[in-house]
Amino acid sequence: MPRVDINVVRKDELEHKRWSGGVTTQLAIWPEDADYAARKFDWRISSAVVEDEESTFTPLPGIHRHLMLLEGGIELAHEGVGSRLMIPLADVAEFEGGWETRSSGRCVDFNLMTAKDYEGKMESAAANKKIKLPMPPASRCWYGFYSIADGVAADIEKDGRFARVTLDRGDFLLISYLPAPGDELSVTLGSQAEIPAVSAAVWRKS
Repeated sequence: MPRVDINVVRKDELEHKRWSGGVTTQLAIWPEDADYAARKFDWRISSAVVEDEESTFTPLPGIHRHLMLLEGGIELAHEGVGSRLMIPLADVAEFEGGWETRSSGRCVDFNLMTAKDYEGKMESAAANKKIKLPMPPASRCWYGFYSIADGVAADIEKDGRFARVTLDRGDFLLISYLPAPGDELSVTLGSQAEIPAVSAAVWRKS
């Protein structure tokens, strides 16, 4: 079975910073000595509150982006590429950080940013269903769950054994593991909410 490291960051431990259109909350970043302000990072998971009705995204050349809405609604427009309306907890937008991107509307969003040597995915996480974590041909994987409900019981299963952590709204669970063919690692989110969390997975390209 893969080696697994489990880390829970509580809501009151997270750092919030203002940006041009609102407030951003960093949930996780890699490597450990990464510096987002200096644009020196391999990947970053965050959430942001977009307060301005019209907002321009920070240029991030060389970074691939995933974005999902948690609340609200926006139209996302990429200069010379196109635009789309975003539906909370349903749509995932993928785009290049170097594109000139604007949004219209207010929202709370969930973000994954990856540098060129990394790839990932993002999705909403349904309650009471076993979520199998990916085992790509990579040296290391990270899978994060951002809780949007209170009292979520996250059962992490490996080798027939369980580890349980309880998450409240705004808490972040990050699972780091070394994938291997044939191994299985899964998470089940026990909750009365239909969608108690959103998730982002990232790994280094083989």
